[in-house]
Amino acid sequence: MEDLARELAAALGLEVVSFVFHSQGRHSQLRIDLDRSGPVGVDLGDCERLSRALDERLDGSGLLDTTYELQVSSPGIDRPIRTPDDFRRNAGRRVWMQFRDDKGRVLERRGNLVWDADSGRVGVVDGASETQVPADRIILMKQCVRSPEQKRPRR
Repeated sequence: MEDLARELAAALGLEVVSFVFHSQGRHSQLRIDLDRSGPVGVDLGDCERLSRALDERLDGSGLLDTTYELQVSSPGIDRPIRTPDDFRRNAGRRVWMQFRDDKGRVLERRGNLVWDADSGRVGVVDGASETQVPADRIILMKQCVRSPEQKRPRR
């Protein structure tokens, strides 16, 4: 089932971030969190498209011989960004990062995430200012939403 979900997601330009299947007697639950690399992420339409495609394939496959509940969603804006895959997927998105500097002080930065897989360094760019930190010094990183008074970038 997981391979099928990943295959269908890839065909839609999406990635499966988490796949959880719980079976309890005659009722089962399949929960899939999706994301897309880059600043755009996923929206409700992406979740609906994968849900429909997966539902059709599962119903005809015989993989599930019981009723099931299928939940497809995004990982959520409040989900911590921790792994190299998380850094890659969230590159370009606005984030809040709490980290330790060279002297052990805890600092915070907001800006767009930049990920360099070769060096293992994570950067946060805000305007002309960039802060780069080794990934192992990050205490917590999450996406952040612009406050209403902040200007939106021009497109």
